[in-house]
Amino acid sequence: MGAHMLGIAPPKIPIGYEIERPRRDELAGLPAIEIAATAIIPVEDLPPALREDGYPLSFFERAFSANRLWVARTLEPVATIGFAAVILLDRQAHLQEIDVLPEHGRLGLGRALLVQVIQWAQAMNFSSLTLTTFRHLAWNAPFYASLGFAEVPDTDIGPQLRNALAGEAYEGLDPDKRVAMRLDLRAD
Repeated sequence: MGAHMLGIAPPKIPIGYEIERPRRDELAGLPAIEIAATAIIPVEDLPPALREDGYPLSFFERAFSANRLWVARTLEPVATIGFAAVILLDRQAHLQEIDVLPEHGRLGLGRALLVQVIQWAQAMNFSSLTLTTFRHLAWNAPFYASLGFAEVPDTDIGPQLRNALAGEAYEGLDPDKRVAMRLDLRAD
């Protein structure tokens, strides 16, 4: 079953860009992309410490080694300008982070990265793909909902996903502004 069977069109990658697996030499630049991408999040929603400190290089190295990392690149000149990284939570695929440099935003690259992740999760036979995001920002929960993600009812949140939400609250994110979402990948 492909992403199109979920009503999701294949990724439309803008001319001059590509979505691929990263090269090892690209990993060191990914934390800077994550930090740069925080510029579009309102100050009241993201504590200063989270604006200044992204995932460590070891996070990206683990995702790379597990084949759960994709990058967006410009083609001329070749430069890495975005990424999507997946971990496993509650034995399901979980989109841990997806970022595109703001100057390359609103071109469909985030959507193309996400569709790539969805296709991978389907090919790996996961029954769902989860994520946590801001419920009130247009490019967060409403964006994911446009691709078929739905809020996970509190009673259906698994222990590892619940711990992830608790960890976000501990880091200073307002739990009332956060939401866990899930895309069902099973054929009906």
